[in-house]
Amino acid sequence: MLAIDLNGLKPVNDEEGHAAGDALLRRVGEVLSKAVDEPGWPARIGGDEFAVVLPKTDQRGAEAMRDRIVSMLELNNQFYAGQSGHVLKLAIGLATCEAGEQLDGALQRADKAMYEDKASYYREHDGERRQR
Repeated sequence: MLAIDLNGLKPVNDEEGHAAGDALLRRVGEVLSKAVDEPGWPARIGGDEFAVVLPKTDQRGAEAMRDRIVSMLELNNQFYAGQSGHVLKLAIGLATCEAGEQLDGALQRADKAMYEDKASYYREHDGERRQR
């Protein structure tokens, strides 16, 4: 399972309006729909958060899916370069279930890993966050 969060949505909504933020959310949907094949499926689970459920996928498969999403994200950013002025930046965490484990446990671990990724991003871009 992957937990995904769109970095920087709030400043876009605040500065440019919700239509601009909605356009970014649609772009995340584009990336996920192109990157995730069956039996996996992506879903928006709230605001700017998404999850990708990957049945019968081990750690290596989940990491490969994360890498595929990052590659599609880069292509999407190249395609939209200059059109909106916004570069999509995602925080991604992943976790797998052990046999007999409930999905909630994996989602919580993936969510925690996503927040760690998000914190790392903002540590690297601290000045950018303060300006927004």
